[in-house]
Amino acid sequence: MKSLLPTLVNAASVLAVQVFALVTLAPASFGLFSILYLLFALGSSLSLSLISEAWLRADLRGGGRAEWAEYSSASLYLAGAAGAVTLTLSLLVEPLRSVAWLGALAVAAAVYRSSARYYSVRMGEVGGILAGDAAGLILAVLAWVALYIAGVRELWMMTAVWAVSALAAAVLSKRPNLLKPKSLPEWRRRHVKEIRPLLRDSLLMDAGSIGTPYLLAPALGLANFGVYRAISNVAAPVRLVLNPIRPQLAAAPIESQRSSRRVTVVIAGSLLFGGAAYLGLLLVGVLPVDLGSLSAIIDFALPASVFVAANFLGHYFYIVARSHANARRLLAGRIVQTLLAIVVPIAGVMVGGLTGAIWGYAGCTAVSAVVWMALVLRPTQGDALKSG
Repeated sequence: MKSLLPTLVNAASVLAVQVFALVTLAPASFGLFSILYLLFALGSSLSLSLISEAWLRADLRGGGRAEWAEYSSASLYLAGAAGAVTLTLSLLVEPLRSVAWLGALAVAAAVYRSSARYYSVRMGEVGGILAGDAAGLILAVLAWVALYIAGVRELWMMTAVWAVSALAAAVLSKRPNLLKPKSLPEWRRRHVKEIRPLLRDSLLMDAGSIGTPYLLAPALGLANFGVYRAISNVAAPVRLVLNPIRPQLAAAPIESQRSSRRVTVVIAGSLLFGGAAYLGLLLVGVLPVDLGSLSAIIDFALPASVFVAANFLGHYFYIVARSHANARRLLAGRIVQTLLAIVVPIAGVMVGGLTGAIWGYAGCTAVSAVVWMALVLRPTQGDALKSG
């Protein structure tokens, strides 16, 4: 119960921004918002590999736990770099120039918050968790309600809501200690064995999960791209159930993860989320209101539900694999998922346009989920935390 409230508040905080964007913005504007959000996803992915999970794996190995000063300093530098990249790319893309600074602030704050929260969860520091989550949720709701009542439905509205929410959560996180830039090479030297397989995995993952949407955007057009990305957002509740407790899942013994009871619960959970997504979209279809991009994906309720179920299953076992699988097994799973994530949606677009892309997205996610589950459940000699 001690961790339940922070978990629920964090899930609600992150879900609020994504749901507000989904029901407020038309597909074209949602497509632009997704471009910014994908930059945060990239920054968060790199943060996990370079900092959070590298730190956790070093601790699990018995190699010693880095102090907060080192951890928070590395997190701040990475967040600043993510914000700078977002600002630069936004200024180069004409439709995003009007929200370039807001987008950069949102991405930087959100990347730092995700890293700092990971540390606090792992260390059991509720004070560094709940306050930021609650502030992010409250300000997201208040800002969205105020702008929505004022009749604002533009891209800058949701970017401002996200920026305010992320900044509040970051400010109320565990207070960082900024060391000199020379601390970064020391961090890398200390965690190089952990970083190498994690970073390789993240880069391959990002090539499929982030690179592919950017490749599809020109072929689909901005509006259809927004619909395509909205399918991913339907799975937001899945990630928001699992990500807040990611440190606990990652640190749990591999034997407990392979128990028949645990596997049954995870499979049942995936089916539950998939069924809820299908019924939820059917309900949206009968409502007499326009819910922006959410209304635009009603015709894709079936592939969306398949994607949501597969996302839960795959994301769970992927989290376990990131902490317990040896480098060879982690690489094998990542190569399979990346190839599927790149080839199948692109082939789907070529064959069936938007419909083909969405079904391809759902299908490759389902196959990848089975692969990650098999890699975790199949024991190998000495498969606890090898690197190389």
